[in-house]
Amino acid sequence: MHRSTRIAAALATALTFAGSAWAQETATPENSATVLQGGVARWSGGDAKECGVFGRRYGAIDGVCFYPVDMKAKTGVHEIAMWNEKGTRTLGTLTVGERECTETEITLDDDTFVNVSTENRTLAAAQRGRIVKAVAGNDKPPGFAIPLGPPAEGVATKDRSDFCELRIYNGGDAKSRHTGLDYPLSQGTPVVAGADGIITLAEEQFYTGNTVVVDHGGGLVTMVFHLADLAVEEGAGVKRGDKLGSVGSTGRSTGPHLHYGARYQNQRIDIGALIGDPAKLPGVGEPMAVPAEDTEAVETDNELPSAEDKRGEDAKPAEVAAKEGDEAAEDAQSGNQAGEPEAADSVESKDDRDAVEQDGEDGDEPGNSM
Repeated sequence: MHRSTRIAAALATALTFAGSAWAQETATPENSATVLQGGVARWSGGDAKECGVFGRRYGAIDGVCFYPVDMKAKTGVHEIAMWNEKGTRTLGTLTVGERECTETEITLDDDTFVNVSTENRTLAAAQRGRIVKAVAGNDKPPGFAIPLGPPAEGVATKDRSDFCELRIYNGGDAKSRHTGLDYPLSQGTPVVAGADGIITLAEEQFYTGNTVVVDHGGGLVTMVFHLADLAVEEGAGVKRGDKLGSVGSTGRSTGPHLHYGARYQNQRIDIGALIGDPAKLPGVGEPMAVPAEDTEAVETDNELPSAEDKRGEDAKPAEVAAKEGDEAAEDAQSGNQAGEPEAADSVESKDDRDAVEQDGEDGDEPGNSM
């Protein structure tokens, strides 16, 4: 199915298919929201059962649709959908604005994670496959509510987010793009699950140190890095508040801290959006704060899934979009979007990314020393 553009006004026209339980559709100019790259929008008040965006269709959370946007999603206007309990589909639009990402230079006294040895490069490559599988997510019913519980005492949304920050080590010898939030916490502080789920990874990794990944169903995966120890094993079930480990400084780290990150519907998002008040998220029907690049055009994102195919023909939308030159999809194809949490999320250009990958920069970024 090919990508196409539609004039925004055309969304007001209902598309009726005789005999279909999904026939009733409505779309109005008011059904819109604006969100930055890496953010999450919500659609409340519609008794939502399922949601659709970027060629994916998935379950609503307590009657509300949440729309995650990857940190490198294409800016502009994208089509969204909401299905209620009766099967009525309502269309809308999501305007994605560019997020301004900070840069910081970090000096690592230990050269191990800058000029990576052949042995460690081989080790990290072997570990990559396990974490790619761990963060893939699944379509089982959601086992979480929003907001998520905090992973440790002292964790909340941050006034200054280091999400998407470009970190440059030792004068540029290594770079990485931060896809989580770092919290400077005391060594040994208990780290807990933010919601019910299944442990899909619990092991020491070269870059991320002691790492735990939790699959919460509904396409949501959370992860904690650099732990001092591991309190869970792969395959175990956990409840919200169960201990995963303790704050530490393992892997590529400058001091004790907790890296907390998330993938939602395979989108790399700012975890702060899920641990704060959901009412403060950009809402459909609320005033837009970020202008679209082109408010006349709406990206249909390879069409939203049909009733006949819940995941639609775009079960792997990145693969389709990549063929059409979608830069964000190229990142997904190369493993940046669905792969190792910080793997190869190094720099903006593909040439720079390839160069960094050759240097073995397939890991997480260190926390700031406090």
